[in-house]
Amino acid sequence: MHTNINARDSLAGIILLILAAFGLYLNSSNPVGTAGRMGPGYMPMVVFICLAVLGAGVLAVGLRGEPQRLARIAWRELGLIVVALVLFGALLQDFGMAASTVTLVVISGLADREQTLRGIAVLAAFLLFLCWLIFVWGLKINVSFLPPALSGL
Repeated sequence: MHTNINARDSLAGIILLILAAFGLYLNSSNPVGTAGRMGPGYMPMVVFICLAVLGAGVLAVGLRGEPQRLARIAWRELGLIVVALVLFGALLQDFGMAASTVTLVVISGLADREQTLRGIAVLAAFLLFLCWLIFVWGLKINVSFLPPALSGL
């Protein structure tokens, strides 16, 4: 019996669904509120639901797609991305969103062997502007964009 299961997409979909379920579980103790009066758990809930829908879609494509075996795990790339995310979270409060975002982009950019330093710099500059535009100017979220020592300048 021949099956049309794309192992890579199927596994990716399952991982996304597990992450979404874990995130929803961790977020379950936060008050959600309503769309008009959002609580601290509202946006994480929306993001995790979107992640679950994406995971279900990827899994569905994997179950009906072209057969494809799992490739070897790219440990270096995976490690760089995890380190980048951890450092972003660790640096955000003490060093501000700008430094955290640049750190995230530079380290995760190194995970792509075809990425150039110019491409990383352009992406970092674009994301800095986008983060400032959305979070600081648009949503007026109370997060320091610059390191607290420089915020008063």
